[in-house]
Amino acid sequence: MDLMKSVEILIEKIKKDYKRDIAVVVLMGSHIYNETHSLSDLDMYFVPNTERGENLGKVFIIDGIGFDFWPISWERLEGIANHEERITSIVTEGQVLYYGSKEDLERFNRLRIRGLDTKDRRKFIEKSKKELEKTYQPYFNLLLDHTLSEARKHAMEIIFSVTYATALLNGTTIKRGRGKLKNEILNMDLLPKDFSSLYDTVFISSDITEIKNNFGQLLMNMKILLEQEEAKEQKSLSFREQLEGYYEELINFYNKIRRACETGDIYTALFAAVEINKELEGAFSGTDVSPRDLPDIIEAFDPNNLEGFLDLVVEHQSQLFQLLKSKDVPVLVFDDFIELKEHIDSL
Repeated sequence: MDLMKSVEILIEKIKKDYKRDIAVVVLMGSHIYNETHSLSDLDMYFVPNTERGENLGKVFIIDGIGFDFWPISWERLEGIANHEERITSIVTEGQVLYYGSKEDLERFNRLRIRGLDTKDRRKFIEKSKKELEKTYQPYFNLLLDHTLSEARKHAMEIIFSVTYATALLNGTTIKRGRGKLKNEILNMDLLPKDFSSLYDTVFISSDITEIKNNFGQLLMNMKILLEQEEAKEQKSLSFREQLEGYYEELINFYNKIRRACETGDIYTALFAAVEINKELEGAFSGTDVSPRDLPDIIEAFDPNNLEGFLDLVVEHQSQLFQLLKSKDVPVLVFDDFIELKEHIDSL
């Protein structure tokens, strides 16, 4: 059966009765890659100019083969071209079969160019990180699963996000799916360690524990890969410029811990310790210094020994101050309001 006959019928109808209602018609899927077989379906989308045009969308069957002619707005195509959805290839690879005007074709081609522009390395690393974050919920569900059916379902959800995150990290798009997806990913330059064997687990194993363990490892390997690529893009920052003003803010967290330890408030004590650690992780990022160079006040927290915990927090504060001093980071300290006024007046 010549599936393209349906294309001819639809476009003939557009030219006759919907010329002002349809901007572009685009072919996607296996037909543009010449990878069809006797059961291949036909996927086309179109951008309507009017509500009347949108109503032309059809899903139908001929001789057991499904045909999908679905409407999509310019606004959504904008997002797809910006790699906000997995299906960017419908813009970058799609074949324009019809356009209502020269302006419509030019608008679509601008979106194609945008989708193909992946030069902003940092932007795509961030997009990849955000996509990987989408795996946390299905992975949590996977860890709670007790049936093979549930485990396979949640593992497949993870596959969708991990493969898309990998494509984004490589500055490319997912063009094929299902049986061809694995090889498409394997042809990319940047892959999480042991991708192939970990990926295959859900397809070849009936052991729920093995699926859980291997997909946890897949996510960890992807996270490590992202961190490595992110580190390559970070410029070496001036420690002094990065940390100037930080100690003056952090001292309030240290004071909260002091007060909490004096009053037996274990909740504020641990909250503030974690906040100090997170602040320093962000401040030290991209420099040659790590928060690990300072005492670990989170691990040292002991609800039954707040005095000992406070001793280490005081030591942490002292070491941070000495570190800043050794790196020539200025710390603005005044003995009284007179000194503050003199400083302000001198500006």
